[in-house]
Amino acid sequence: MTRKTSTLAAQTALCAAVLIADEAGVPEWVHLLPAGAIHTHDGRGPYRVASMAVIAGALRAGEKLPLDECHSTDKAAPLGLPAPARGWIVELQARADGLWGRVEWTEEGQRLMAGKAYRGISPVIMHSEDNRVLGVLRASLTNTPNLVGLTALHSEETSMDWKAKLIELLGLDGTADDDAIEAALSAKMTATAPQSAVIEHPAFVALQSELTQTAQALNQLQGERKRDAAVAFIDAAIAEGRVGLKPVRDEYIGLHMQDPATAQKLIAAMAKVEQGAVITGEAPAPAASDLDATDRQVIALMGINEDEYRESLKAGGQKKEAI
Repeated sequence: MTRKTSTLAAQTALCAAVLIADEAGVPEWVHLLPAGAIHTHDGRGPYRVASMAVIAGALRAGEKLPLDECHSTDKAAPLGLPAPARGWIVELQARADGLWGRVEWTEEGQRLMAGKAYRGISPVIMHSEDNRVLGVLRASLTNTPNLVGLTALHSEETSMDWKAKLIELLGLDGTADDDAIEAALSAKMTATAPQSAVIEHPAFVALQSELTQTAQALNQLQGERKRDAAVAFIDAAIAEGRVGLKPVRDEYIGLHMQDPATAQKLIAAMAKVEQGAVITGEAPAPAASDLDATDRQVIALMGINEDEYRESLKAGGQKKEAI
């Protein structure tokens, strides 16, 4: 590792450690919507967002969105039961991985976060009939988040926002790139301590190791989120009858994780068999040349060759069924 890399890692670790200590386990920002197609664990959607920036800009200065527990505003309040806010979302921000909200926690909300009582966020959205997200109305603390791809509380929210925090602490413009951040960090650390002391101090060595482990964990979690989103999209396409997709499901999951746009484009071009398009009836074993259009459709759906199909019919009593 070069001296420059070591110095930057140590500087970053120092700032990260300060940020973590300041947060005291209470996240300032929460992940409200993931980027790309929005899938759910219960099968609703998928939803889409035309512009995260437009949704973020809809929250005007001084407005606050309630952050409650277990959707009490929607479930308990209509019954006349208490539905206190545990925090207020006072700012929305569009990022590369979706929409984030900055939270001003209430005293009880801070206690819940410090105690890690909840692991996820569930937003209440407004959407059109074609599942286009028009806005975020409020959000709720939950232990059963429904959206796929959201960053969990108490896991990587601090890591995800280190760059923004560093920009804020260093007094840089919000559009500052990595080179500008590195230059500002180097200048600040040079003014406060010799580089050799920064690099060799045991506290910085320990922090650098911790930062490396955090980065590895972050990469793993990001990979898991990509796979969850890929699995949800591919399985939804199979369920809607995309011809020939099921036999190569794993290959398309891998492609979607690497290049979601290409995977979605290829799948959209696949023929789709509508639900209820079923042909039934006892099928005698066909000769080598008597496969009709229905037989070939079934072969395509099953992902097998003609010889295997004939063998399956020879087993007797089987029905043709395209679903």
